[in-house]
Amino acid sequence: MDTGATLRVSRVLLTGPPGIGKTTLCKKLASIMEEQNYKFNGFYTEEVRGQSNSRIGFDVVLVKNHEKRSTLARIENVINQSQYSKYRVGNYHVFLNEFEATALPIFDSKADILIIDEVGKMELFSQKFHDKIIELFFGTSSKPFIIATIPQIHKVPQRYLSLFQRLHADKRCKLITVNHQNRNNLAEEIFPLIL
Repeated sequence: MDTGATLRVSRVLLTGPPGIGKTTLCKKLASIMEEQNYKFNGFYTEEVRGQSNSRIGFDVVLVKNHEKRSTLARIENVINQSQYSKYRVGNYHVFLNEFEATALPIFDSKADILIIDEVGKMELFSQKFHDKIIELFFGTSSKPFIIATIPQIHKVPQRYLSLFQRLHADKRCKLITVNHQNRNNLAEEIFPLIL
């Protein structure tokens, strides 16, 4: 018997270019789950804009407590030199300690569904986060349903390529590319897959 065919989709991976609406989709799914009293947890990555409305960084925000947010990254010219980080993506300095303090506890939550927006370059600077992702997706214990956003495969740094190739190959994962045509209807398409 081919047991691979009987594997149920238990994780949805959203990919697509930056700014296409992956985080908006995660927020929409969270609000539907809230209305339906689902037991969920997680975080999303939100753009932070400066006075001129240009993007100056990213915050990590908990889906269950929007007041609980921490700095993930800031561009160099809005922070003091003493805040500079050795972890950088382009002009962004990544604040690992703040990210880990907010994001890591969600992996220990007893939720039935986890939203992880996102598994990206900045977040993966954290070895602890990387290890939690490996355990969550490929560990042996029973796992919650997972909704995660990931970079497009051609944008993945070489050192993380094998992780994303494993995610793409996992029969339990449904990979959805978010685009302008489908983004407004995806929440309704994804929601029936959950649990």
